[in-house]
Amino acid sequence: MITTLRFIALAVVLSLCLGCNKQDDSPIDREEKVYRAILLDGNRFIKKEKYQEAAALFSEAISKKPDKFEGYLNRGIVYLYLKRYDQAIVDFTEAIRKDQTLAIAYANRGIAYDQLKKQRQALSDYQKAIALDPEVGKGPGFMERFLHNKPKMPDVRDRAEFLENTLEPNAK
Repeated sequence: MITTLRFIALAVVLSLCLGCNKQDDSPIDREEKVYRAILLDGNRFIKKEKYQEAAALFSEAISKKPDKFEGYLNRGIVYLYLKRYDQAIVDFTEAIRKDQTLAIAYANRGIAYDQLKKQRQALSDYQKAIALDPEVGKGPGFMERFLHNKPKMPDVRDRAEFLENTLEPNAK
């Protein structure tokens, strides 16, 4: 009998606690969780190299939270992989408009400009990215693959220095 009462008391306490958690899950919290889940799913598709599916998910994230930069940033990265550089520039520009401290967005937009042979714009973005975060683009990441397609590649700083030295001095 005592064991049964303890079990009932424990069940009541647990149900109250679970009920409290449900009340704390406001529509805003649920909306944010859905948004984050969509972003995670999009990143999973990138890892599987399913770029069209990833782009669709990031577009969905943008439609749910157009005021946030993450959807634009991630879709821009997908567009880099798809070699849709003009669209990548649009998305990175929008991400930057939403958060002007995103060094990675400047670096990625620089890559898109670089691929379109718009070296002055690329240099400007690389310099801005480096000013915001001197470590941006270091290591064997996707940015280097886009820049040079070599096994051992320079970082964003090296590419910026290269462009500074190759562009006409009065044209900068």
